[in-house]
Amino acid sequence: MSTKEAIFRPEDTAFVIYLVTVAVLVTLFHQGVEKWWTYVVIHSFAAGLIVPWLRFSTGHSHPVIKFLRYWYIPIVLGYFYEQIEGYILGIHGMYLDHLIIGFEKSILGIHPSVWLERFASPPLTEIMKISYHSYYWLGPVLGLSLYFRGELMAFRRTVFSIVTAFFISYLGFFLFPVIGPRYVLSDLYKGPLEGYVVTALQDYIMEVGDINGGCMPSSHVAVALVVLLLAWVYRKKMAVWMTPFVTMLCISTVYSRYHYVSDVVAGVAVGLFSFWLGNVVYGPMEEESGERYRIAD
Repeated sequence: MSTKEAIFRPEDTAFVIYLVTVAVLVTLFHQGVEKWWTYVVIHSFAAGLIVPWLRFSTGHSHPVIKFLRYWYIPIVLGYFYEQIEGYILGIHGMYLDHLIIGFEKSILGIHPSVWLERFASPPLTEIMKISYHSYYWLGPVLGLSLYFRGELMAFRRTVFSIVTAFFISYLGFFLFPVIGPRYVLSDLYKGPLEGYVVTALQDYIMEVGDINGGCMPSSHVAVALVVLLLAWVYRKKMAVWMTPFVTMLCISTVYSRYHYVSDVVAGVAVGLFSFWLGNVVYGPMEEESGERYRIAD
């Protein structure tokens, strides 16, 4: 593990590329971004810090260090997601919901989230919120299953595909900021969606953890689709019960007023591309290691 090629894995490279890209974009488009230089420093420093971290942690025998070596990108993703809100309007200076609303109205003749309100009920809302909430644990369930069973090449492909979907989505938020129908179309709804326990929990998560403008593409849809497709490759039994959750998640994003249909379509495209890219990058390595499609359960 002494060479740079052995130390850097595709997911590490993707992370560095994302951090550098954000630093460059914020530098170029910082008009109106308060303390824009802090985002440049943070992302540049993080990119530089990855190199010594990988040199230290790659091949380390301590189980905690080894675990962090494999999981460090998923662990820190939330921090860099929250950073986006500070510079998200750097390019356009405004949210672009009006473009999506006009496009969907011209194609569909309706506002989909408003139209779906006619079916709203507490039980249905709870089902939808459960499906939407499944996004938070689908990836960890698959990842932990692969990691603790020692299927590390499959785990690495999973991480690469998932973080690729995240990073494309994050850059999409910056390039095309959209705040979502729950804000822009709020006057058209008859009232809030009522549910039960998970509805209250998900509403709280969205209130304290969601960023303004992070809708296009839907990272929920993109990442959930990637996880599902990878589950069908590595954990077929797991994929069977994940499928209805992911299917309902795609519907719930619009029903719950978090996304436009366009966000969902874009999320599906990002998810399919990320899954394909993971196969292109890691497929040959899995073949060489003898792990490719070895899991049949």
